[in-house]
Amino acid sequence: MFFALKVLVVLVLLVVVAFAGLSIWSRLSPPNLGLADGGLRACPSSPNCVSSQAEQPGKRVPPLAYVGDRQATEAALRIATENLGLVSLTEEGDYWRHVGTSSVFRFLDDVEFVFDDTNAQVHVRSASRSGYSDRGVNATRVDSLRTAMSASGG
Repeated sequence: MFFALKVLVVLVLLVVVAFAGLSIWSRLSPPNLGLADGGLRACPSSPNCVSSQAEQPGKRVPPLAYVGDRQATEAALRIATENLGLVSLTEEGDYWRHVGTSSVFRFLDDVEFVFDDTNAQVHVRSASRSGYSDRGVNATRVDSLRTAMSASGG
């Protein structure tokens, strides 16, 4: 019984160390982000990314609709990102980049936005920096942004 408890404690410690290592690695190796050919970069093959510009059906989410004009939409998006605990890193013209941090292991997720004034929508990409699966966290984040924007915008 005592031996089994020791083994269990060692296994739990190994899992915690592995997750801590992934968290540290995500800070040391930021992904290649930003615009590519005027749009958001493609999601990787792993299932921890969603984008409104994704070609793959399982990764595609609808863009965020404007809530009034561009100025009102920017204000609504700022409030929505703040309410979700996202930190703004870049707001340059039509391109915005934010980062989110998970509560337990402090994993980083990158959230990018591109304003499309012509179609009155904001394209969005949300991706985990580390790990393989995100258990739907990124898709849920985009849905939460959509809900928060519509609530604050009108």
